[in-house]
Amino acid sequence: MNETLVFSISMICYLVAFVLYSASVSLDKSRLYQIARSILFLGTAAATVGLGFRWYNAGHPPLSNMYESLVCLSTFLAMAGFFFSYKRPLPLLEAGSAVGAVLMIGVASLFSSEIRPLIPALQSYWLHLHVSLAFVGEACFALAFILSYFYCFRKLLAPASSNEANLQEKTLALVVVAGLPISFLVGMTMLYYHLSSHPMYKDRAQSILWWVILPVCLSVFVLAVLTYLFRGAIGSQTEKWLPSSQTLDNLTYRAIALGYPLFTVGGLIFGMIWANKAWGRYWGWDPKETWALITFLVYSAYLHVRLTRGWKGTWTACISVLGFIVTMFTLFGVNLLVSSLHSYAGG
Repeated sequence: MNETLVFSISMICYLVAFVLYSASVSLDKSRLYQIARSILFLGTAAATVGLGFRWYNAGHPPLSNMYESLVCLSTFLAMAGFFFSYKRPLPLLEAGSAVGAVLMIGVASLFSSEIRPLIPALQSYWLHLHVSLAFVGEACFALAFILSYFYCFRKLLAPASSNEANLQEKTLALVVVAGLPISFLVGMTMLYYHLSSHPMYKDRAQSILWWVILPVCLSVFVLAVLTYLFRGAIGSQTEKWLPSSQTLDNLTYRAIALGYPLFTVGGLIFGMIWANKAWGRYWGWDPKETWALITFLVYSAYLHVRLTRGWKGTWTACISVLGFIVTMFTLFGVNLLVSSLHSYAGG
């Protein structure tokens, strides 16, 4: 009961903070930004307390199933937003991290929050090291995703007379800006049908339909119409609302450069050591292991082309977006759609 209460407070704080961040940007009120930041901090603190309740009641870290994983990841994402805006105010980035945290908590509510004893394979201190480090790395990847989306949005709305108005890059930016909401709706629709096939999850499937799919469809339609009708005015305000393209690109690189070693060490190296202790082999091409490797390779490609080939801008932003999609499939898709040694985490 205490856990549910504090997570509810956390979610409300995230939503209020998002509204105030948006208002501070549109009205150019620094006071609203400070209030929004304080409320976001309160929400993050409440979520941390909720995780503490969960850990105390369960007797193990809240990292063992989809509900706990998503709540942890949402908290790490909010913390990462604070970390990256510590020296320079980035209201839209913090607002984006608040929205991401809300979405993750919302999706987490679709899974069972029942506390269950750990299965033998999870009764190890490697649970702390492997999963927690991987999640911190994934939170950095989520932040890079938000920054990349803002970069593409800025590129798409750049005036035709500016140096940013490259047709090829604008086309790529349009694919990202328009394609991601559509991809999210497709993913939620697939999850809806997946849960509908299980009698015990039918009520939760209806919640996805009425509280996620339909509202997102309406929001995307309204935003698309408003963006089309007022694209000139919105484009002229991007200079005030968003940091420069170079700043967004550099911040994306910093987020990935921080998340990459954390994910590599936690998700792959510690995972292999734990696999050897639990199953007697370091690597077995289990679907979860395979997709974790694919995630590693995508972000390796990002760092390679940026550091050795000098790629920057829209192309690397697209790789960042692709990397996060692969990361989410590794977290969700493998657990829900593929038979795996890690399928216990799908509950």
